[in-house]
Amino acid sequence: MPSLMGRTEGLKKRDLARLEKLYRRRLTTDQVCSYDLAEELCELTVTTRRAITLLMDHQGRVGLVVLADADSLDQVAHIPPPSPHSGGSELYAIHTHLGWAPPSLGDQVTLLQYHYPLMGILMAGTETHFSQQHGEHPKWCDGAFLLHPTLGQDGTTRETTTVGPMTARALEQTPLSMYLEWAEPVFHPPSTRKAKQTLEKALLIGILPSGHAFDPENLDPSMQELQALAETAGATVVSTLCQTRQRPDPKTFIGSGKAESLALQVQEHQVDVVIANEPLSPVQQRNLEKILRVKVLDRTEVILDIFAQRAQSREGQIQVELAQLQYLLPRLVGRGRMFSQQTAVGAKGGIATRGPGETKLETDRRVLHQRMTRLEREADEVVKHRAFQRQKRSDASIPTLSLVGYTNAGKSTLLNALTGANILAEDKLFATLDPTTRRLRLPSGQSVLLSDTVGFIQKLPTFLVKAFRATLEEAQNADLILHVWDVSHPQREEHRQTVAETLQDLDMTDCPQLVLCNKVDALTPEDVSWAEPREGENLPMIPISAKTGQGLDTLKQVLDEFCQTGHLTVPTFETQRDA
Repeated sequence: MPSLMGRTEGLKKRDLARLEKLYRRRLTTDQVCSYDLAEELCELTVTTRRAITLLMDHQGRVGLVVLADADSLDQVAHIPPPSPHSGGSELYAIHTHLGWAPPSLGDQVTLLQYHYPLMGILMAGTETHFSQQHGEHPKWCDGAFLLHPTLGQDGTTRETTTVGPMTARALEQTPLSMYLEWAEPVFHPPSTRKAKQTLEKALLIGILPSGHAFDPENLDPSMQELQALAETAGATVVSTLCQTRQRPDPKTFIGSGKAESLALQVQEHQVDVVIANEPLSPVQQRNLEKILRVKVLDRTEVILDIFAQRAQSREGQIQVELAQLQYLLPRLVGRGRMFSQQTAVGAKGGIATRGPGETKLETDRRVLHQRMTRLEREADEVVKHRAFQRQKRSDASIPTLSLVGYTNAGKSTLLNALTGANILAEDKLFATLDPTTRRLRLPSGQSVLLSDTVGFIQKLPTFLVKAFRATLEEAQNADLILHVWDVSHPQREEHRQTVAETLQDLDMTDCPQLVLCNKVDALTPEDVSWAEPREGENLPMIPISAKTGQGLDTLKQVLDEFCQTGHLTVPTFETQRDA
């Protein structure tokens, strides 16, 4: 006999025995649910406080019994997709609700996502107001609904239609074959046959502070940046949703009601992944995945994925993997049922594999800690190697300059323009990740070393910055920091503030800085607001264009004088503009 699935903990033995006997139930081939079965399911729902779901096959047999907490956010979270051995589209579901509750959004999403042709919803309770109004006096089943899929007006979008409420006697007389015939064109319409998608479809979610209304046509800059990150990671953004809240919901990030409505959008757009603009706690991530039935990521995980794609050198791969493991460690709980399995005493698991009763979760944590320890040792070796290289350059009295800035500000393009390097430079976020150092010959003939570093971004996690400490130490020990600033970007001031805060967190504010106002060729001559002095800041600036070469000769002369005198002497803005 198959076993029960879902939340069976805390149930009495007699209730478990009754639930297991449901597998012996048999309906006629053209019957959705019998009156006796409806009564028994509703009685068990009331006594056990569990929402019960039966998956029925085309022969009227119970294929699976699934239990969930009657008060949970998503009572159908444990329902698996139809088994290919059960006839696929001919499998349907019978689901109970505790009390009078019409089909929920979770019911509708389950019906559409798993291609069920029909779902019967039974209302379990002792107050049978609906049934009494129709001349029936059952003890447990207060009524029923039927939920079946239909095609939208465009002929391709799948929707749900609710039939009912009806009494348990009326449900018993409902022909199953009629709904199976209706569902056939819904799940197999000729017009919906499309080529296989190569890119994941992503839906973005975020939190707006109170008093801000969500405008899909005019997204918040942070959400625009998240969209660029998702596209860089290889996804196609199909929709964006922002919830106005004072603070994120601790359970579901956007609130349980908004999460359930989001589940319908996920199904409507056939979304593969949902991406949050804020860091998600492990609890928020697990709850959202239960409700939405798709992969849920946050901003940090998308950045890590981009880093994993961009890392080419062994050094970059070490740093990315270390950051990924640090992110994964607190999220091991709940990643599948395998993490709750235990090894029995005396089991043949091999010498020194795991102790008696040790959980799979503890084993995975130990493996991750061991792997992180090895990676940290390798990262320390990288730090020592870079320190040795810096010491050799210091002994040779070769000045070092470091390019820092917001991602996609033009650092790699500038490095190519100044040194003739042929490194990758694309109009993408984090196009280059691995550090690159090239020799730059100045007008006086003196040579300096120019290093490119990983770009900064808003809401960059602290642990990610620490993982790239070997790369960022090149900037920490530079003689001069060249802050490449994209003055053509609509959020240029926010980007400049982000870089300043990151440099402060890295204790790099004592090093001399020169701001390179890049992409001035994309501005109109009247737009000079970027050159206005800022309160509390007196950093020298040079307008340049790494793409056209504008201002690069002035930059080389300023760098040449700095290497000879140790002082930054920058021409006035008016002089540079006239030149």
